[in-house]
Amino acid sequence: MHIFTSRRLISSLLIVCIVLWFSCFRHGDGSWIGTSTTNPTDSDALLDSRIRNSTLGFQKIFAIGFKERTDKHDAITLAASYTGLEVDWFEGVRAANIPPKAYPAVWTEEKHRDKPAELGSWRAHMNALRHIVENKISSAVLIEDDSDWDVNIKAQMVEFARGTRALLGTDGVPFSPYGDSWDMLWLGHCGINLRGDPKFYVIPNDLTVTPRPHQNEFVRPGLAEDPNFEKHRLIFHADNAICSWAMAFTYEGARKALTALSYVGIDEPVDLGYNFLCTNILHVPYKCLSSHPSIMGTWAQRGPASRDSDITDGDDTWHEASSRSLTYSTMLNILPLANNKTTISATWDDVPAPKIDTTTFKIPSGYLYTPDPA
Repeated sequence: MHIFTSRRLISSLLIVCIVLWFSCFRHGDGSWIGTSTTNPTDSDALLDSRIRNSTLGFQKIFAIGFKERTDKHDAITLAASYTGLEVDWFEGVRAANIPPKAYPAVWTEEKHRDKPAELGSWRAHMNALRHIVENKISSAVLIEDDSDWDVNIKAQMVEFARGTRALLGTDGVPFSPYGDSWDMLWLGHCGINLRGDPKFYVIPNDLTVTPRPHQNEFVRPGLAEDPNFEKHRLIFHADNAICSWAMAFTYEGARKALTALSYVGIDEPVDLGYNFLCTNILHVPYKCLSSHPSIMGTWAQRGPASRDSDITDGDDTWHEASSRSLTYSTMLNILPLANNKTTISATWDDVPAPKIDTTTFKIPSGYLYTPDPA
């Protein structure tokens, strides 16, 4: 009797395992996807929970920087830890270590003579893109080693993803919580414009939006100039971006970018190469989405300006720590976070909410908006 019962138990367990096996399948990129039985009304909640993980709903987050800049490694590691993120690293590349035969075929050394580090930056990004392609990573974020983000980054990305899904016309539960037909999400920039028909996902009265006096984007969509939308975050199909503080790629988006920026080659800094991709002038179809203001920003720790960048030189002028494009900077709030404080200070005093409580703070819900033709 005991043997018979044990056999029945083993048989039952095998049946359960088989059912679980066939309820899942492997995606072409190697990651597992469960067969969803979620009702459409529950799909947002399911996707929101996926975004609130340690990689913001992407498979990986990578930072690019030189290993000797241990100060920047420390800062990124702390910021990631206090906001519940997990960041891996890619080694920066110096132009002097790239053989001339490996330059892009169209690269003009004379054009870049004053900024040789642009070549190293390009190669570091190509290495990261190639890693995504070689390892069939479904999606990944690339950030610079001086990137910064809001302490509310997970809540921001939940609503950002609702916007990208709405703009892409996503139904049901997609593989990526951001939708399944994008190539790049330009998350950190210093200027970006609208591409195509004027259609936006608007997050109204978002306190994390950088106030107009502190916005320093060089380019912005026309709707952002409307005083009625100054306090709103706009999400849209994008092009003509500047600065590569942070961007997310799908596997296919990384493969296309590697094709255009390495195999075909460019004679521009890497951020302009991505700009040309999103503008679709490199003969590779590419779909980019972004927001105004930028979701992620950049920061500089206190000290001489010469320490700020590894691409451009600065002098020995001393400055305090600063953050750009973020109202509630993680980097500027490391000490309160280290002391388990939930009250966070804004980057500037002249904002609607100079202090917030992270335990009660919420990002408003957004909506699709198409401006009336002029």
